[in-house]
Amino acid sequence: MPHTLVFFMSRLPTLSHADFKHCLETQYIPLLKSIVGEEFPLSYTRHYIDYEANPHGNIKAMEEGEAAFDAIGVLTFADKAHLERFSRRAGEGDNGGRLRECKRSWMEVEAMRGWVVGETRSTGRDGKDVGWRFVGSV
Repeated sequence: MPHTLVFFMSRLPTLSHADFKHCLETQYIPLLKSIVGEEFPLSYTRHYIDYEANPHGNIKAMEEGEAAFDAIGVLTFADKAHLERFSRRAGEGDNGGRLRECKRSWMEVEAMRGWVVGETRSTGRDGKDVGWRFVGSV
């Protein structure tokens, strides 16, 4: 059964949203991939908060500073064993320190929150369950 981690990440107040996204995409993700190798999640989806988006005018959009986070990370693993191998590899030797140091330059590390998510259900346009496999296939 797939295991999913969900993280809420906040940028340092001195960084713009664009700089935060740039650091996560060009520094942290490549470093994480190089450290964990084949134990990288099946998918690591990042959702960046867009404070200006309100296409239908019916959503009370948060103003900048109202949200406690700037991005949501969703990591999907094949199963619990895959998650455990990933965690071990990320924490081996000085790996954990390298990852933390990278994050400290652009993220409020102490404010980051995450959870292991239980059962996940997704419904496609056709009304059928699609699971996590739809990511990137649309």
